[in-house]
Amino acid sequence: MVFQPTPLGTDKTQAFKFIHYFRKPTSYQCKIERLDKKVPIDPKKEAKGAGQMTDFTVLTNPFPAQPADSSEGIELSLNILFEPSTLGESKALLTITSPDAGEYQCLLVGQSTSPIPKGPFIIGAKAENIPFKNPFLEPAEFTIRIDNPNFTTSAKSGKIDVTYHLDGRSLIGIFSLFRQENRLRSL
Repeated sequence: MVFQPTPLGTDKTQAFKFIHYFRKPTSYQCKIERLDKKVPIDPKKEAKGAGQMTDFTVLTNPFPAQPADSSEGIELSLNILFEPSTLGESKALLTITSPDAGEYQCLLVGQSTSPIPKGPFIIGAKAENIPFKNPFLEPAEFTIRIDNPNFTTSAKSGKIDVTYHLDGRSLIGIFSLFRQENRLRSL
């Protein structure tokens, strides 16, 4: 299954479809194994049996399957999220297993492109929360720079640059505020 090119910092969901032939209700367990790069092991996920971090995520796991009503089977659909963590190509192997109905495998391929700007954000006298996510699997440091004295962040405290240390794939809100008094003084 090939995903459309996806800018770093965004994600895309795509449905993987397959034919289920088992004539009784069952449940499928899904596993994704990264094929292209060595990646860190997430201790939180490893404790739950997931282990390796990838750019692909099954959105419903495990997922139930109704019984097939004929020998032609029924089509099942499973949503896969592609959230790139590096520029370039990502590959993984999706394995869907049921103790009763067997195993299915699918190669997942995603292509990441350069990040794209978000916004515009309308910022007034009331602070606005601008979401920011570390797209990488590893912790990283990000510096926010505001080049106009009429705007500030809650963490700015008069500094030109504000640095945030974010764990991999973590999301924060950057509160931004337009200070009209600065604008009036500069006129």
